[in-house]
Amino acid sequence: MSRPLMIGIDWGTSSFRASLVNRHGEALDTRESPNGILAVSDRDFAGFLRYSIKSWLTDFPGIPILASGMITSRNGWIETPYQPLPLGINELANALVCETVPDLGQVHFVTGAVQSPDGERPDVIRGEETEIVGYLSTQGVSDGTFLLPGTHNKWLTVEHDKITRFVTCMTGELYAILREHSLLGRTIRQGEFSPEAFQRGLQTARQHPGQLLATLFTTRALHLFDQLSPEQSADYLSGLLIGEECLGQLQQGAAPGKVTIIGRHDLAERYRIATDFLSLPSTMATPGLSRHGQLAIARAAELITC
Repeated sequence: MSRPLMIGIDWGTSSFRASLVNRHGEALDTRESPNGILAVSDRDFAGFLRYSIKSWLTDFPGIPILASGMITSRNGWIETPYQPLPLGINELANALVCETVPDLGQVHFVTGAVQSPDGERPDVIRGEETEIVGYLSTQGVSDGTFLLPGTHNKWLTVEHDKITRFVTCMTGELYAILREHSLLGRTIRQGEFSPEAFQRGLQTARQHPGQLLATLFTTRALHLFDQLSPEQSADYLSGLLIGEECLGQLQQGAAPGKVTIIGRHDLAERYRIATDFLSLPSTMATPGLSRHGQLAIARAAELITC
């Protein structure tokens, strides 16, 4: 086994992943848990991390530790200041926040980014900046449009190796709220993915752009008249919301060319289908970009010299 150079911590709202990373950005070993920042007992983040990676600390004393994601938010362990745009590897390396933690040593926290903090539509990201840096450092590209699906989707523009603008769309959270706490949810059951129902939702969104509040109720109406089964209704609603999101970004000029989709497979695949349906070229990125981004930032900060 090649020698590890770094421990990378990707700690979000609903999940934790630690990776023992070699010089190529490969994970030699991993620790994964559903203990996101909101699920750590008594907010003992240091204790949870220490327990999760204790064997690595014994085997590789003094190894650099980098953490990114929502662990650096107000609800996390260390709230790091947001950095303004444009933002690239060097800016992130210079903005690392270092904390010395008993039995862990130095933990370096990657900061997030802010856009228009004093404007009418301020926006922030945490964690996505590290994934973007990971993509840029491994693919040898310096420009592009990126979509990172999740509970809160992020559309980002990169120019000359720096993030220059982004926007957050709460599509995933809105879908969950409608399913769990609205009248629409009473007609929905989870089942196998229905491409036909999903594309029907996309088609409705395309035919009625900007009318989401009016088209949402068709999820129930189509079910009442036996045009959608309860299982199909879930994917129809998903298509409506994702279609509205993608059309909105096209209208705002946030996706001028090919979009690179970075995310977990099932959700990322829905966005691939949607962008293809809407004639927006897209490509899917390989997973594991956070650790590549952390490695690039660690090198830029001279925490690693090889």
